[in-house]
Amino acid sequence: MDRRQFLSSSSAATAAASAALAGLPTSAAAQARPADVLVVANEFGPNSLDIHTVGANRPAYGVSWLCYDRLMTYAKKKLPDGRVMYDMDKLVPELAESWKIAPDGNSVTFKLRKNAKFHDGTPVTAKDVKWSFDRAVTVGGFPTFQMAAGSLEKPEQFVVEDTHTFTVKFIRRDKMTMNNLAVVVPCVFNSELVKKNATAQDPWGLAWTRNNTAGGGAYKVEAFRPGQEIIYVRNEDWKSGPRPKLRRILQREVPSARNR
Repeated sequence: MDRRQFLSSSSAATAAASAALAGLPTSAAAQARPADVLVVANEFGPNSLDIHTVGANRPAYGVSWLCYDRLMTYAKKKLPDGRVMYDMDKLVPELAESWKIAPDGNSVTFKLRKNAKFHDGTPVTAKDVKWSFDRAVTVGGFPTFQMAAGSLEKPEQFVVEDTHTFTVKFIRRDKMTMNNLAVVVPCVFNSELVKKNATAQDPWGLAWTRNNTAGGGAYKVEAFRPGQEIIYVRNEDWKSGPRPKLRRILQREVPSARNR
């Protein structure tokens, strides 16, 4: 299930999914739970709140998808059997409201939403985008490998034109570059917040973001108890897409399949 499908799940489906989870309250109790609250039981949860962390597991990808924005995301399409999935051939705005490929085909320039803010109320700027991209191509491991898959390899490729204008220079013609900007890794961090919690030994603040978020996405992390649960709450000020119907998501770790 893609993020926008997940965020746009109907209230009826949400209630049904909640009631169906084994080991959760009985039918009467489930019916009493608000329809905009979803409880999920997983085998294990995220080992980090930052996808740039070396060794971040798959549930950590989900944190990034919910709590951080990217410049673009994928449109949705409905399959003949009714399922909804990403349309890999169509990119749509998220943090960027528009973009334009240069006439010579050697770069793309993005115009950021001027009303976009991080969870702490700080406005999102092109400097945050550059810092985040510089981080992704520098920290090593999976993030750097994923960025390179779209020929995004050097900090020099990322240019701040002005407060709300950001350019990516292409080092080679690569049909994957644009698509790669919409995947989970090139998420945008509140750079000043992370830098306040960085050290000389950890200039990208990876130790701090392992247990703290610095995003501006559709959800905030209300609580993170490693090995137990993670609780998300809707970001009521999110401007980068349709407002999610789920107000709160409780994702609990239940290792036993029988208990789940």
